[in-house]
Amino acid sequence: MKSVTVFAPASIGNIGPGFDVLGLAITSLGDHVEARRIPSGVRIVEITGLSDSIPYEPESNSAGLAAKEVLALLNVREGVELCIHKSVPSAAGLGSSAASAAGAAFAVNELFQGGLTPNDLIYPATLAEAAVSGGFFADNTAPALLGGATLTRCREPLDVIKLGSIRDLLIVVATPAFELPTKKSRAVLPDYIPLPSFVENMANSCLMVAAFTTGDINLFGRCVNDTVIEPVRAHLIPGFYDVKNAALEAGAFGCSISGGGPSVFAVTDNMSRAHLIGEAMTKAFRDCGVESTMCIAKMETNGARVT
Repeated sequence: MKSVTVFAPASIGNIGPGFDVLGLAITSLGDHVEARRIPSGVRIVEITGLSDSIPYEPESNSAGLAAKEVLALLNVREGVELCIHKSVPSAAGLGSSAASAAGAAFAVNELFQGGLTPNDLIYPATLAEAAVSGGFFADNTAPALLGGATLTRCREPLDVIKLGSIRDLLIVVATPAFELPTKKSRAVLPDYIPLPSFVENMANSCLMVAAFTTGDINLFGRCVNDTVIEPVRAHLIPGFYDVKNAALEAGAFGCSISGGGPSVFAVTDNMSRAHLIGEAMTKAFRDCGVESTMCIAKMETNGARVT
């Protein structure tokens, strides 16, 4: 095999209360990574799509770093050159660097018929994503590789469990037209949290796992309630509470910040209502002087795959 192209989906980390632990893959957005054999090293020769701020240097690019990690794991002496097509916006809270890392890791393994499983690829992809965004967390890389919803039980050693999917869940994502780098959104995190807030988030996270395993949309919607991280990050997203209230008033079951933001997601089970929710969210952003785009997605049950 001389070349292979892989698609890896966008993802929503945290899913509200599950900070750094829960994540889910979504349809509609994702990155394509093509890997081709070269004699040695890693080169990035093309980046298209939403690529304005994406570096070509492999050591600064999550796809390039993931490719290096997998080549080392496979003990391959050859190298790869990568072509990346980005449809996941950078620094938007939708797992952009994770999608590229997952796509590259999967592509290199396929190119050299390495035999690693998607679970095996979570660690090198997460290492790569951590190098560019800060912090070793698999709540985006795991769903990008495995699809569906995932739970990271432990980071050292990395222990990731794939949860079920909610078939009829509709996810409305409003993405404001500005970037919010993960490092900036993590800089505002508190050192200590009140015990009642911790207990509430823990309860919502546990019940969210139950919602995934039973396919209960209403339960899932009730659990999208973050009393720990959302309040301290809200000020980084102009108009956040106006957008959230607009979504809930339009009939959303729940609404919160997607990953580190600035994207905001809301959930429902009705397509007509989803469009109304999306319109209400973008209008609320616009009323606060912020332009935004909206998409309606479902849970992506498949992770990274050859196209």
